[in-house]
Amino acid sequence: MHCWKTQTRSLRPDSAMLASLARRGGVAHRGFWRQDGRSFARILSTSASDQESALQNAMLSSFQRWFAAYGGTTSGISMVQTPSIGWGLTASRDVDVGERLILLPRVLQMTYSLQDRESTSSSDQATAELDRGPDTPLYLKGLIAKVPDELWSVRLGLALLHERALGGKSPFFQYISLLPAMHRGLPLFFGREAVDALQYLPLVVQVKRRSRFLIDYSSGPLKDVTAGKDGETESVPFDGYSVGADALGWAFACASSRAFRVAGEGKPAAMLPLIDVANHSFEASAEVRAAVGEGPGAIEMVALRPLRAGDEVTLNYGNLSNDHFLLDYGFVPQGINKHDTASLRWDVSYLEAAREVAGLAQVPFAAGPEPWQSAMLSELGLDKDPEVLVTRDERQPVDARLLAGIRVLYASGPEDFSSGGSGEALQPLRHGALLELTLDRTKEAYALRTAQAALALALGNFPTTLKEDETKLEELTAELAELSGVGDALEKENLALAVKFRKGKKEVISRAMKAIDERLRVVLAS
Repeated sequence: MHCWKTQTRSLRPDSAMLASLARRGGVAHRGFWRQDGRSFARILSTSASDQESALQNAMLSSFQRWFAAYGGTTSGISMVQTPSIGWGLTASRDVDVGERLILLPRVLQMTYSLQDRESTSSSDQATAELDRGPDTPLYLKGLIAKVPDELWSVRLGLALLHERALGGKSPFFQYISLLPAMHRGLPLFFGREAVDALQYLPLVVQVKRRSRFLIDYSSGPLKDVTAGKDGETESVPFDGYSVGADALGWAFACASSRAFRVAGEGKPAAMLPLIDVANHSFEASAEVRAAVGEGPGAIEMVALRPLRAGDEVTLNYGNLSNDHFLLDYGFVPQGINKHDTASLRWDVSYLEAAREVAGLAQVPFAAGPEPWQSAMLSELGLDKDPEVLVTRDERQPVDARLLAGIRVLYASGPEDFSSGGSGEALQPLRHGALLELTLDRTKEAYALRTAQAALALALGNFPTTLKEDETKLEELTAELAELSGVGDALEKENLALAVKFRKGKKEVISRAMKAIDERLRVVLAS
């Protein structure tokens, strides 16, 4: 038995040479995947050495040959890199709507399988092809099985580390060589100052939870893994390399920021070479879908609208909050993200404090709910799931359960909700709409003022104001323009991201307060 603990080689995340060179201070370059798919052209700034340029060209040429050799095709796209957005895709010519830009056979999709090939029945073979990658070693299956389902990107990251450890023996060697050595913008790699600058506990908790898992998993299952038998072949974990929290963090970040759930929810995710270069836009110009008639599991990227030469080719990563974009992808979308939210918790004592702020401390309020009120609050699910969201939806800026719950606590009895018709009181969630006069005019005003004050308290819990955040962002932008060292710039970039993120949360809450205030004026004028 080949014991894991005897291995002395270390798999470190800084071995991705191209990414290390590309992100070195002063190197700004652009690369093009030509329309005919035959070659890359490279243009580097004068600060890049001839040696760096030659190495980058060689690695990209190797990737291009690998991509074509395994059946990947491209048409009408260029792969580019700029200092402002990093890698991205653009149209190299005019493209028609529905035109295929990239074809990616199953063999070019990096994933894993928890199924045994022998155990798959012939009737399930086609479906199973979408659910599994190449044969996955038993040791890797065991490691993956010890990762919770919600951390699917760690599972894929382990498969990535397995392929990376194989080096030139891996069929994905050329692709892995181009992955970034470090991941800018991901809070998982923030320093203490940048984490503190987030000022938003739900995200900080997520960052710390992920960090703790990586550390515990690295010192537990990863440290204890041993070699095993795959049939007649001995499987050596990670080809003899030691894997610690740093390498696992790198792989986790690669997977979370680049993977696609092409097989569906609950199935292994996959990394899609070249397609994963496309940047995000809520108004995406392309989409990824199954490539009908191109073999089991093949996928394609097609244009969603006509494109002119030079237009950016983008994908919609999902209608996500800024929490997800920053935590998984390392950026906050430009402009207004209408899907962003801010999180509050249902807490009657917190609502009592809000009533104090609103000047309603003497108004009857069921801080100790009656049985009928407790039943309605329970039906709203506030006892089991106390998180309530604030959104950018002006018609419903706060979770309907929050408004419904506050209205229930101001009501004298179920009959207060009888205006909605027979049986309405038995469906409390219907009493959460902002634009409906659920209670009488006076109690409705109390409920709206309480909700507004609760948001004011949430806003006041941030150590800085919106105005201070705007000033801080201006300062950081000016400082970044003067920095030349990558290390110094990285810390400033992370700080700027943290400030931009928290500023967005305050804007969500402020807009919700404004929407409730406008509704309150209508109620009082009625």
